[in-house]
Amino acid sequence: MTSPLRTKSSPQGHESDREPLTGYDDASPHALDTLPGPQESPVSIVFNETAYATVLATPHQLEALAVGFAFSEGVIDRYSDVEAVAVETSRHGFRVRLRVAERIARRAGSQARATLSTSGCGACGVQEESQLLFGLTRLPVTSLPPVESLGAGLDALRTESSPGVHLALGLSEQGRIDTVGRDIGRHNALDKVIGASLMAGSMPALVMTSSRCSLELVQKSVRARIPSLATLSYPSRLAVEVARSCNLTLINCHRGKRLELLSRGDS
Repeated sequence: MTSPLRTKSSPQGHESDREPLTGYDDASPHALDTLPGPQESPVSIVFNETAYATVLATPHQLEALAVGFAFSEGVIDRYSDVEAVAVETSRHGFRVRLRVAERIARRAGSQARATLSTSGCGACGVQEESQLLFGLTRLPVTSLPPVESLGAGLDALRTESSPGVHLALGLSEQGRIDTVGRDIGRHNALDKVIGASLMAGSMPALVMTSSRCSLELVQKSVRARIPSLATLSYPSRLAVEVARSCNLTLINCHRGKRLELLSRGDS
């Protein structure tokens, strides 16, 4: 019986340029803190005493994560809605408590997530389709980001990368890297950029992520009124459709090999 797996040639019959596999490097006895993989902890977002959601995230930049998440979800409309942010430890992870006016806490209670949001999907737990599409609007016409800015972002993704961690970069119109979000979840990394930018009082002209692009990254960018989003791999068709409807410039960087405009915000 012929095996369906090929080790010496590709399905097209071309010789593979991959080195042959010879065995395992056994890391199973190694202590956890010696492994290069990212940390992942449950992080609960709480408005006053109202628990809103628990996300799985890399436990760094937690204030920015909570502010960006609250804004992306539509619980807050601006950073000044947050009176104070406090990070607390919980039994298994962390709790970020945002002190807000009671009307905002009530809004949070009415929108609270039904389930845990995983590090892989920022939309997990939304109860209604309207929540998933919240904040979508048509962005104003803006010029395309300079190719040089995208090149600077791609260089930064290479130099700032670490094993198992997604990166999101907030870039100025001139290609300056103003904000870096790092997280095991691609949507958490973007929330960290949005939150840090809200706290600094200025949104980036371009966000670049090290991940694929699904709908929630488009939704978060549009909600934050960021005019351009670039991702390393191909977006979903729904992400492209919504980006075009919202006049968001969406760029597929094809792993740094070429730039493909999938949606233009300059017309």
